Amino acid sequence: MVGDVEEQPVLPRQLRLRGAVALGVGGTIGGGIFVLVGTAAGATGPATPIAFALAFCCALLIALPYAELSCRYPRAGGGYAFVSAVLPRPWPFVMGWVFWGSYVFMSGFITLGFGGYLHALTGVPTRVGAVGVIVATTLLNLRGMRASSAVQSAVVGLAVATLAVFAGLGATHVRADRFTPFLPHGVSGILAASLLAFLSYAGFDMVAAAGEEVESPERTLPRAIIATLLVVLGLYVAVAVVSIGVLPWQDLGASSAPLSDAVASFSGSAGRHLLAGAAAFTTGATCNAVVVVMSRIAFAMSRDGLAPRALSNVGARTNAPWAAVLCSGGAVAATALTLSVKQTAGIGGFLYVLHFVLPLITLIVLRRRGGTSPGFRTPAAPVVLTLALAICAVFLASTGWRVTLAGVSWVAVGYVAYTTLTRRQRSQLLLATPDSATADDRSDDLLNVPQGAGVDDAPDRR
Repeated sequence: MVGDVEEQPVLPRQLRLRGAVALGVGGTIGGGIFVLVGTAAGATGPATPIAFALAFCCALLIALPYAELSCRYPRAGGGYAFVSAVLPRPWPFVMGWVFWGSYVFMSGFITLGFGGYLHALTGVPTRVGAVGVIVATTLLNLRGMRASSAVQSAVVGLAVATLAVFAGLGATHVRADRFTPFLPHGVSGILAASLLAFLSYAGFDMVAAAGEEVESPERTLPRAIIATLLVVLGLYVAVAVVSIGVLPWQDLGASSAPLSDAVASFSGSAGRHLLAGAAAFTTGATCNAVVVVMSRIAFAMSRDGLAPRALSNVGARTNAPWAAVLCSGGAVAATALTLSVKQTAGIGGFLYVLHFVLPLITLIVLRRRGGTSPGFRTPAAPVVLTLALAICAVFLASTGWRVTLAGVSWVAVGYVAYTTLTRRQRSQLLLATPDSATADDRSDDLLNVPQGAGVDDAPDRR
């Protein structure tokens, strides 16, 4: 409730720049380079590095407004927190539901990617391995952000070092003839692969989702968001060039463990197993980041009365939103057990792109209102915001009618849940308060979250 914000559960600020970047990079590279590079190669051929570079430009145009908003509203839930502070209901719920749902589905190609690499190493069935990493990361998150961040930083450091070694050693084995013809599917192939490549940059928004737990957020959050994208860009382009140069792009596109096959082409089975191990660890780190961001979205929505109250429970000793962690881990496990990589990438991609639209509109509204400037401002904001919204529209239109139908159905299910929750809460308040006018006021107070509050006038959530 607006009047009781300071009494609501809060998450302590204990994540520094290094941990924030590790969360973003770890949440990005596992599902991106280890899993989607093969799919992108199959769609566009040797021009795959161009698709990754184009996707970076698109991601950066969206990340800049996200960085400004994270300065204004450094709260749990990232994009959900931005929208809930500015736009009226039901938009905050729609935003949170779409944001949470995007990671429910995208988690599938991440966890199944882990299972695929683990299967290559040990023979364990792919879905069994996927569920195993979900259980492990859920238990890790129950111990709190400090423990999760420490493990994340260590694993991400290992992943970056492994990919750098792969690119360095593989560069001496690159064959120029692998890059001809450069555009076997034409320009349309690059455009088709760009959406997949865009998903491989999914992760910078994870930093903002944990904004309530970041120290000195106005300085740290923009730096962490931009640093995440730059680190990932360098790795993606280098690894994509080497992968295409050492293995035919058709083979990469058909592989379930593309980087393992690429390294095996010049280092044999020892290299294959080494990279498969690094890939398993890295996709595990991505799964950990997914559970972090999903639980923070669910926690924030619950705290604002837009999800079951139980999801805002916080452990007294760990400071972890344990109920939201368990709920999110369960949803990720259900996805891994029931859907395929292609299905999860398609639906998750649609929802992931869609969830950027409302935050971009939020920043447009804020810019028109004026007020205190945050620590970071989007350069050339009118141009950047226009291009960012256009990029979202193009990507959404390119997903195909089946994926669009599935994504719209997810939004519809959420809206039905929202209206049901609203009616139930209003009925409870009417029973408790005979005066209907008073009950309506109390219901509005319960279901609305603070609007128009910036960094300077927002409650201190430290």
